[in-house]
Amino acid sequence: MRSLAGRGTALAMAAALLLSGCSQLERITDVLAPSTDAELLAAVSLTESDAAAGAVFQPYEGGDEVFGRTSLDLCYGDFPSEDLRSGRNQVGIGDEAGTAWVSSEAILYPTPEDAQQAMAELEAAREECPSEPVEPPEPDRDALAWEFLPAPDTDWPQEPGVTRQAYAFTATTPAGEAWTGTATYLQRGRMILALYATPPESPAAALRNAPDPARFVEVMSNRLAGLPEEPLQYGEPLDDPNDISV
Repeated sequence: MRSLAGRGTALAMAAALLLSGCSQLERITDVLAPSTDAELLAAVSLTESDAAAGAVFQPYEGGDEVFGRTSLDLCYGDFPSEDLRSGRNQVGIGDEAGTAWVSSEAILYPTPEDAQQAMAELEAAREECPSEPVEPPEPDRDALAWEFLPAPDTDWPQEPGVTRQAYAFTATTPAGEAWTGTATYLQRGRMILALYATPPESPAAALRNAPDPARFVEVMSNRLAGLPEEPLQYGEPLDDPNDISV
């Protein structure tokens, strides 16, 4: 626990420097060399130091739990890979006015093939998304009609070694309430880093140095690309605490 706390401070400082735009620090995670799953997840996640003045950093309730928590829900599609996850960390940052919100969700799987399966499921969810409202997997959420907008990343820089999918959409409830957001999924090895912004321009309001969406994703891609290669190649499956089989 002590070593994790120390590394967490260092990782937070590294993250803040990255969002400051210091190009010489774009691979700072190489120096920190995170290796445990908890360190890998923390190394790529948003931190309190990333928040703009007046913005609020907030870990999600259950944001580090896997079982009983949903990660991928684009168009409320079918994601069998949810059962393969071995770790996650979701946090968010909102502006002072409560009108902008960004979130990062780092997800680990036992193997790169598992993460690639999840990325393929995201593509299928987008391609098969119906025009009528889709019922959510959880009963406490609203059905949503998803209208996908032009891809937001056509002119974004591409990080070598990192696979990316980016979607912009308007989601509307049956009552007519609508919101627009972006969901960007970055994959390297056995990790997926999901980035959410509601509305799409939220990074400029919620994050320090007001990055535009392209710069926000670029910096987070840098963090993922800066992780050491070996621990991203294999991890232990997560035991289901509800499994009582012998």
